[in-house]
Amino acid sequence: MQTKIFSHNYGEYAVSQEILTPLLSKINNLKFEIKSGCATKLREALLEDLRALGWSGETRIQSNKGITITSMNSDVGLCLQTGNMSRFYADLLKLQTLFQKDRAKCAIYILPTKKSASTMGNNLANFERLTDELTIFKHVISIPILVIGIDINKED
Repeated sequence: MQTKIFSHNYGEYAVSQEILTPLLSKINNLKFEIKSGCATKLREALLEDLRALGWSGETRIQSNKGITITSMNSDVGLCLQTGNMSRFYADLLKLQTLFQKDRAKCAIYILPTKKSASTMGNNLANFERLTDELTIFKHVISIPILVIGIDINKED
């Protein structure tokens, strides 16, 4: 895999290299073919790598509600989205809520690039759309976020 990175509200400074470097290494070394209908399998492969790095399972936003993000590691929230475009808005609200409740100081958001998403299926969340829209909501979504786009390898 290849990755693209976008920093929202100084996410590149907020996410420690201790957390980011092994994560990027796992993603960049992931042997996975991006093809039609692979969204669930890509998510499962990435989740397996996250667990190997010490990331938690799903984390509730509020203890008595079933609203969750993908994972936490220390005070870093993580959302992994390989599904429908409309889901990334909910993810952003969840991350912002954790930030406002002082449960997360920053976040990482992982999703396919536009090229990868269009290969995988229709109307899937993608890096370019999320990063473009994050700039619109810069003052609303104030949590520092490092967005990682998963891209098809050049040789593919």
